[in-house]
Amino acid sequence: MKFSEFLPSTAVVKELQTTGKKDVIREMVEKIKDVFGLPGFKVNDVVDLLMKREKIGSTGIGNGIAVPHAKIDGLDKVVGAFGRSTDGIEFNAVDGMPVYLAFLILAPADKPEANLAVLQHISRAIKQQNFCKFLKSAKDVKAIADIFNEADELLK
Repeated sequence: MKFSEFLPSTAVVKELQTTGKKDVIREMVEKIKDVFGLPGFKVNDVVDLLMKREKIGSTGIGNGIAVPHAKIDGLDKVVGAFGRSTDGIEFNAVDGMPVYLAFLILAPADKPEANLAVLQHISRAIKQQNFCKFLKSAKDVKAIADIFNEADELLK
């Protein structure tokens, strides 16, 4: 699975406008709704599902990165959004540090392998030297999309 398959440049938020975990999740879910135009998609229900997942354990995985994710009934493909925060977000991350880069992933409930493939791709990408550093310093959405495209090529 490649970034280009689930995270188009139109789903990139260069600078998140909110700072709280739930507000950031809502901002990103609204971006997904706007970009993918999913019929029957209820932002509040999806936010509630993601927050329920957060209560099980934070998806703030450390090193300034969060990957909130959920399986959603009725989706036919994995969809995602990426958001960046210059100031950092209190996300209750495992290392106690703020989150600067957030990948929000929604996957079809009946396709767990698709969810796993996306999470693995993100995991492999963030382990690449300079990937996160470049995302943090990218000047615009095009530069962020270019970084994702480059990662897709390197991780073939």
